[in-house]
Amino acid sequence: MASPSLMKWVEIDLSAIAGNAAWIKSQLPKGAGFVAAVKADAYGHGAVEVAKVVLKAGAERLGVRDLCEAEVIRKAGIKAPIQMLAPFLPEQSAAALKLGVIPVIDSLVQAKALQRAARGKKIRLQIDLDFGLGRWGLAPKELPALMKKLAKLGGVTVDGLSAHLGYMPGKNAVEAEEKLGAFARLAAPYPGLRLRAANSTVFMDFPHRRFDLACVGNLLYGINRSKTRPPALKMPWRFFARVISVREAAKGASIGYASEYLVPRRMTVATLPVGYADGLTMQPAERLIGLGASQSFWGKREGVNLPFVGRCGISHVLVDATGLPGIKPGDAVELPIRRTASRAPRVYL
Repeated sequence: MASPSLMKWVEIDLSAIAGNAAWIKSQLPKGAGFVAAVKADAYGHGAVEVAKVVLKAGAERLGVRDLCEAEVIRKAGIKAPIQMLAPFLPEQSAAALKLGVIPVIDSLVQAKALQRAARGKKIRLQIDLDFGLGRWGLAPKELPALMKKLAKLGGVTVDGLSAHLGYMPGKNAVEAEEKLGAFARLAAPYPGLRLRAANSTVFMDFPHRRFDLACVGNLLYGINRSKTRPPALKMPWRFFARVISVREAAKGASIGYASEYLVPRRMTVATLPVGYADGLTMQPAERLIGLGASQSFWGKREGVNLPFVGRCGISHVLVDATGLPGIKPGDAVELPIRRTASRAPRVYL
């Protein structure tokens, strides 16, 4: 448990992340590798700390969204290959080459900028294809023309092709299979390219489409959105906040913002110093004034659920602690929270 001086903190079990990475590696075809997505500070777990353990557990590359994230990893002394997961601006080419990243492009303009910045040195890059997500990426039909033009650029080697599908488990599996098949057919004339289209959900639901270079984020961090093949993943993240106040509320009393929560029975109410600024939901636990309406969000202590009551504030939330006699200020309560939103101190196990 964290130091008593901490009022809110995140416990991160690095051995759980290492175990998840090893499991991912074990599921890949022979000769295939995977990119460990450490973008957004490794989904809030700490990019540098996570990078070190996943590389030891078998990750081939580290995936980042921009050059600032790549710079953090390089400043930590990590020399492993860094795969860019999004294109950067042409004018950032020199900085990208200095960091030694593997760029991803979707235009000839970007490739030429990289070639100029390289000043005669060899560079490798990936081409990202847009299969309907609509954020960036080359139109698939334009790939042959771009490949011909890149072949004429001295010192430029195409490392592989990538695509990120808008697949959601239980929603559009048939469409996803069609697009993954089209991606494979598009790559067929270019043997030797590394193919990257399997994110965590594709990895789980389309094991025959993991290709040469999966790119996994959620699974590393114990998050599995697949409805069909749940692995034995470990959860590395736990967020805690300490109780700062405990008081009794009488039946029928109104508490919280707008006085919209009416206490349905005599209730022990505990206050936690964490709110939507820390990543808790902004939705009220009670949408309408009423007695005994169901609660949708809660904390947990000693296996007991402590439902939210009233609206979550920017820096506090109230919970119904009636089911936990003896709760007192200083007690730690575990809370569900958006991992990338929390700025609470990390405690590594």
